[in-house]
Amino acid sequence: MSTQDTTDRPTGRPAWFGAAVMLLVLVVVGLAAWGIRTFFFDNNADDSAAPTSPTSQAPGAAEPTASTTTGPAVVEADTAWDCQTDLSDDETSVADSAPVVEEWVAAGYNVVPFSEFGGCQKQPSTLRVGYSHTEAGALMAAATYSVALDPSVSEEAAPDLEAAVAEGPNRVLLGERAQRIRDGIEPSEDPTAITRLNLIGYIQNSYDADAASYLLVYTAVDDSGLDQTVMAQVDLVWEDGDWKLDPASGNDFITGARYQGQPYIEWGPKS
Repeated sequence: MSTQDTTDRPTGRPAWFGAAVMLLVLVVVGLAAWGIRTFFFDNNADDSAAPTSPTSQAPGAAEPTASTTTGPAVVEADTAWDCQTDLSDDETSVADSAPVVEEWVAAGYNVVPFSEFGGCQKQPSTLRVGYSHTEAGALMAAATYSVALDPSVSEEAAPDLEAAVAEGPNRVLLGERAQRIRDGIEPSEDPTAITRLNLIGYIQNSYDADAASYLLVYTAVDDSGLDQTVMAQVDLVWEDGDWKLDPASGNDFITGARYQGQPYIEWGPKS
């Protein structure tokens, strides 16, 4: 999309958006251990958001329970986890109306959606996998993987790479980098910026039965105390019975860009 920064980032460091003004930049690199990085600079501009419609959200419930196995247990051709057989198969589009979320639960460095559309399988690392083969399921997966997938944080989290990332050379490279971080060969980066991100909405770029793409819209307060708005593009594929992240490269999990006023669907833990 034209709103994305396509600057090559071989080292996983942030690209700059705008030639004249240094702005808040959302950088999502390789693994969530290097995560959604927000870098704040002197800037008096306040990007205003332009939501198109509100979402309905069910009242919060008790923390859902889920099994905590480390690998998929295929129960039928189209599902990777036992719990997926109980998920909703409602194929209503989310392109114009946000899905209901029963509860936003803690995972990784932020909160993620848990509902009848997915997040039913909880890994030992707290990463949630197991999504319905629907638009809503793909959106739930995108919102989860963008802030909670971190195979570099511990050996316990290492299997998350296979559980949540599409097979291919990029996954191999990302796994090698995660291993270097776990071994202390490559330093990890401070993930605390992710905790300051607040999901406020999304744009559905595309969806079919095999692949989906979403722009997630986040706000955060920069170092000068101003609210800033940024986006992250999350691409997914349906593989081995679940939605998995299709990484942007062997270094970058997903791509980030400055929010430029595009209409979006309101959706998030504070909606």
